[in-house]
Amino acid sequence: MDTRPGARAGLTLFCAPDDLSGLWARIVLGEKEVEHARIEWVRPGQVHPDLVVLNPAQILPTLADRDAVVYPAGVIAEYLEERYPHPRLLPPDPGMRALIRMLLLRLQQEVWPLAQSILSAPRSNEAKTARKQLAEQLAAGSRFFPQRGWCLGLDFSLADCAWAALLSQLPALQLRLPADAAVQRYAQRVLARPSVQSALRSNTV
Repeated sequence: MDTRPGARAGLTLFCAPDDLSGLWARIVLGEKEVEHARIEWVRPGQVHPDLVVLNPAQILPTLADRDAVVYPAGVIAEYLEERYPHPRLLPPDPGMRALIRMLLLRLQQEVWPLAQSILSAPRSNEAKTARKQLAEQLAAGSRFFPQRGWCLGLDFSLADCAWAALLSQLPALQLRLPADAAVQRYAQRVLARPSVQSALRSNTV
């Protein structure tokens, strides 16, 4: 008999407040219009009794979907893409899918850590350095912020969901960006999507 909590109770996403990877996962959930998905909040230092059974490492975010336990965020995003194929968030072309996956790796490994260091200690010397580096990264990545269409194509994708998670934090990051910068215009469009607005509202716990 399977006694794991939530093993057959539908889809549950465990995530931490103010964590970019958890916000990304919630935006993907919103784009997929997954009904009855539960969000379980896990605060830093807290031991969640269900999560520790499902995922003893307590890696966040973690998705529990019936008998599947999935983590981290990148795997969750692709799992949701396969589990709920409509609307499609990865293109059919293998080359384009590879480009999106490479961009997602760069965001998770190089860009998001800078943002998280700012958000966790905004007045520290580390944050000052990270703020400069992040502003440079965004300025250099203007090709990802087209005036029409979306990141790397005409169709909204997992990469746009990931950018949305980051760009939603621009006010808190306090970056010095020109008002007419491509990233500013792109941010206005991507942050207006219902999935992003819903995820940001759910971030208040």
